[in-house]
Amino acid sequence: MIWLYTFLCLILFVLLFIPGFVSNKYLSQKKIFQVPDLFLGFILLILMGTIFSIFFIKFIPLQYLWISSYLLLLIFSTTHLFISKDTFFDIFSISMIRNILIFCIVFLITLTIRFFNPDIINTEKIMELMILTSVMDMKSIIPDDLWFHNENIKYYYFGYFVFSSVPKMLALDSSVAYNFILPTVISYSAVILIPFTQLLFEQLKIKKNFILFFIFSFIFIFFLSPIASSIEFMSHLSIGSNSFYKFIDINGIDNLPKIKLFWPDDHWWWFSISRIISYNRSDFILSDYTINEFPAFSVILGDIHPHILAIPFVLLCIYLIIFIFNNAYKYKELNYMLIIQLTIIFLFTILINPWYLIPILWLFFLNLLFYEYYLGPKPWGFIKNIIQKCLPLLLIAIVVILFLNPSNQLKFPYISFVKISSQLIHLIIYWSLIFSPIFLFSLIKIFRNGFFKNELFQNSIVFVFFSILLTLVSPRVFNIELFLNYVLVVIIFSLIISIFIVFINQTYKKNNYLDLTIIISILSGVLVVYGTEFIFIVDSFNNRMNTVFKFYFFVYLLVSIFSVYFLYKVYLSLSKKTSVIFISVFLIFIVPSIWWTVSALNSRFEENQGIRGLDGLSYLIDEEKELISFIKKNTQTEDIVLETVGRAYSKSNFISASTGRATILGWPNHEIQWRGSNTVINDLKDNIELFYQDPNNNMELINEYNIKYLILSNSDILLNKYDENDFIKSFDLIFENKEYKFFMTK
Repeated sequence: MIWLYTFLCLILFVLLFIPGFVSNKYLSQKKIFQVPDLFLGFILLILMGTIFSIFFIKFIPLQYLWISSYLLLLIFSTTHLFISKDTFFDIFSISMIRNILIFCIVFLITLTIRFFNPDIINTEKIMELMILTSVMDMKSIIPDDLWFHNENIKYYYFGYFVFSSVPKMLALDSSVAYNFILPTVISYSAVILIPFTQLLFEQLKIKKNFILFFIFSFIFIFFLSPIASSIEFMSHLSIGSNSFYKFIDINGIDNLPKIKLFWPDDHWWWFSISRIISYNRSDFILSDYTINEFPAFSVILGDIHPHILAIPFVLLCIYLIIFIFNNAYKYKELNYMLIIQLTIIFLFTILINPWYLIPILWLFFLNLLFYEYYLGPKPWGFIKNIIQKCLPLLLIAIVVILFLNPSNQLKFPYISFVKISSQLIHLIIYWSLIFSPIFLFSLIKIFRNGFFKNELFQNSIVFVFFSILLTLVSPRVFNIELFLNYVLVVIIFSLIISIFIVFINQTYKKNNYLDLTIIISILSGVLVVYGTEFIFIVDSFNNRMNTVFKFYFFVYLLVSIFSVYFLYKVYLSLSKKTSVIFISVFLIFIVPSIWWTVSALNSRFEENQGIRGLDGLSYLIDEEKELISFIKKNTQTEDIVLETVGRAYSKSNFISASTGRATILGWPNHEIQWRGSNTVINDLKDNIELFYQDPNNNMELINEYNIKYLILSNSDILLNKYDENDFIKSFDLIFENKEYKFFMTK
């Protein structure tokens, strides 16, 4: 059945190129940006499915709405093809066949990775399964929270709605659909990268080997890791002193007593590389803990968090912004229709993950700022044009934040100052690999073209001044170590920003508009990273963890797209002997990155607990599977089935997550994050515990939440000393096996 479902999924995805092809024919006539046919067809399916769901979800099951949307798209587009009399070769061009092949190959590779460890367990995977199950069973446009007695879900669910469309058409169980989603995301990302890398490749003026360039770019983005992998590599070779690893200061990466290269024993050794930016000293009053994931980490982990689901749309936004401003410089005119297109893609992106709103807006704004500075009227026309051209994106952002954002997790005053600076060594470890080709090429060009030292010095002083100004108005806390790090970070970032500004001016004077737009875009990423050293978005954690997490992930995508491009440019700009040395040095850092990916994948495969396949819950014991099957067959989706309250990041509350039957409360710390009410959540948790300890004297819980069924497990009885006789006397036992008892309330 796995191979049948895989085949059917691929067929359904591939056939979407037909509505994409027809739509692009129309867009080409209007001289509008053309989204790759495969992805455009998918966007049209999402659009139609969303509209149908808004109006008909209460009357028609979601599966039928997706099938109807799909069939209507195919019927309309196929009819148009017959009317327009396009030939077979018009439709199936070489580029189209190439795109379809790349989509299928990437899909199968990523699906194979999921096949060898499909387990939905650890990190937030059970939570993601809960949201996915709820979305696939939803009967209103906002799905139910299965961990909060069927109240509206308060988390970003649109990405799950989007990427469960084809699995829902095939009636896949959510535990299987889960493992089809990541391959879909990565495959569509590859499809977006094809024209994007082609644009870059043509700029290199190399006549051959585009596919090789695309493969390098794809691998660089999705299968390579930061330079921290070199430190991990040294650790597993037992190279380096204890003082060296203490200086590096990455929790989990230490000097190992013996060589453990192939393969590391600890299955989760690879996780440390995603927690680089941190500061924790026992003698200091504050600590800094952040998350620094990157695409390769997400592929290996195999989760479907919203920051991952948005990747194809983020890549398309970046590509479209590059396209808009490259053309604007060429033709001395900014195309408003392209901005409208960008606004639509931007809407999809921030509905999937609102955290990308600020970096995408900033990317567009900075490009617009430079464009108006170089070509626009001054001074009032300059400001007027910026406001007018940013207006569509700003309006969409405001609407999403105020009305469509499913989770109001932001807290007043919404923006706050960072109190602890990042350690410079951590910034180097995370960013140096993807930035090094870009920075090196910038330096080569600046020195070859000649530059005024005063210009570089003046720019640096300006940024140092504003950095100090921000520091003076913020409640930053220092010790000697943090102060030295802060000074170094400010000086180095100010110098890097100044170098990029000088390079931007030189590139504009040479009329190299694509490189100009690319460097401005990279500068926007540098400023985003630098900005996280001063301010953060205030959420329920009241620290910069999520700001660094989401903003770093965006910038990593943005910069890594261009790394291979500048790697080629550096190689082409050097003499043969120098270029060989450069590539050799670069490979020294690439090899550990490849080792990290391969070894991490091997560890994940070895860690697999269930049956290899695509069912993410195959690791469950037979008694758990029996209970899930019984609940699905003998209860209604709207029924409340009480479970004991589970601990986050564990297997707990998997029954509600997999059956689609809500419990009263699951994973309390996450519900507090989403709903912002400690008292209500904690009181409910206590009431559930009281009920399980003494059900006869706490029956009001049953009536208050309309509980129809409840679960009692042997592990609960042993761990918490519950008396099963109290339950047998008070409720009807309708199912029992060696591990579970399932009761109906009287």
